[in-house]
Amino acid sequence: MLLIRAEQLKVFQVSQLQRFEDTMASHLKRRFAGRPAVEDEARLRAMIREGRELARQFGVVHGPDVRIFLELTAEHGPDFHLLPWATKILSDTTLSGAGKIESLDRYSLFVLRR
Repeated sequence: MLLIRAEQLKVFQVSQLQRFEDTMASHLKRRFAGRPAVEDEARLRAMIREGRELARQFGVVHGPDVRIFLELTAEHGPDFHLLPWATKILSDTTLSGAGKIESLDRYSLFVLRR
């Protein structure tokens, strides 16, 4: 039987978070090139870490959903969750994390970009 100690698990988790951050930084730089949110590496990395934590607080924990949450952050600003349309969706207790992201993405796509 394989035994994984807490210390080993912690190292693995830190490694996974770093890989996610690296992947997201690269993705956001490509997708939002030229926007202030992605120009400064330290600021971008902080936005990713803070955005991931904020997403978790809203029940958004699945990787692809967190990616969309971070894309919305890069597109609409670090406080996008405080905008009335986003607050309404993110505070809806009838929606799952994935449901919130789907609603945010649709609103952004079909209402804001019209």
